[in-house]
Amino acid sequence: MKITDISWIHSGRAVYVKIETDKDITGYGEATNFAPRSVIGLIEEIRPYLLGEDPRRIEHLWQESFRRLFARGGPITGSALAGIDMALWDIKGKELDTPVYELLGGLARTRVRLYGHVTGHSAEEIAANAKRLADRGVTAIRYRGFHDMDAKGLHDHQRAVRQQVEYTEAIRSAVGDDVDLIIECHGRYDPDHAVQLARQVAEFNPLYIEDPVRHENPQAFRYLRSHTGIPLATGERGHSKWDFRELVVDGLVDYVRPDICWAAGFTEMKKIAALAEVYYVNLVPHNTQGPLGSAASLHASLAISNVALMEAPFAGRDPDVDVVSPWPVVEDGYALPPTGPGLGVEFHEDAVAPPAEPRRQHPVLRALDGSVRDW
Repeated sequence: MKITDISWIHSGRAVYVKIETDKDITGYGEATNFAPRSVIGLIEEIRPYLLGEDPRRIEHLWQESFRRLFARGGPITGSALAGIDMALWDIKGKELDTPVYELLGGLARTRVRLYGHVTGHSAEEIAANAKRLADRGVTAIRYRGFHDMDAKGLHDHQRAVRQQVEYTEAIRSAVGDDVDLIIECHGRYDPDHAVQLARQVAEFNPLYIEDPVRHENPQAFRYLRSHTGIPLATGERGHSKWDFRELVVDGLVDYVRPDICWAAGFTEMKKIAALAEVYYVNLVPHNTQGPLGSAASLHASLAISNVALMEAPFAGRDPDVDVVSPWPVVEDGYALPPTGPGLGVEFHEDAVAPPAEPRRQHPVLRALDGSVRDW
């Protein structure tokens, strides 16, 4: 079997990769990132390396794609490789008429626990939304608060801490003690305010605090470790096994959170998981991109032994996606294994909308003094 073409499909922020073969087997992957045109550009650069190659040599083609790039690493490389890698695994599964998770070693578990998202502009609103999600069987809920400040283009650490504590208390009261709470910080805080938050929410027993500080300096988590016993999680902005080394080897976090659309696909995610397993660190895959990414994340979560739960914005909600079918079956807050070959879904190219113009602008946040804050 040979690769005859590699192309991409762009829809808004979404980037899908299509790999065709001379055996009439087509594979699809997702390379969605916050810089879609940059990802597309790198896919075009990698394309000549792979044409005419055997798509079944996935590890070889991953190395070929990565190591021929003299300037490599980071989110663009991670996403371009992710889309290509997913499509190659999709092809192999379709050729062998088996789901990708079987090719990754089979089911490490028979279902995957999901966590859902809630938002709200007040403690009452977010607590009510959390209660509705819990009533639909979701057993873990993630929230970040400060949405009202986002709407004003503002982020103030002290106000955000107060609001997240208020929201945490309200949500815990609404859903009871049997639902796990995940406090998402989006990398907003400096270390001192992250410590303040951790100390004030400890009584509500959160499962973990997610991305309390920015990701550039992993050693900031050492300071947090010394000031709180609450579990810590980070890693959605990690793009290769090397990005996770310091976090894992130095024991800085309890959970790492690679995104299969950003961290170079199945091939690299398995290696990140193996590194984490050595140090008894669990994975909670980040998953907020698109439907092919969700399908791939589910296959990885089913096959990787140290996955604790998986992010799923769709948990507790009725699916409204028409780009793929069928959508994952969810029962009692757990996703069940897909049964179809490859990624287990059919990708509907005709349902992909063309990219909207003008280009998407990322939110701009300022502190009270007008200085730049992270989104």
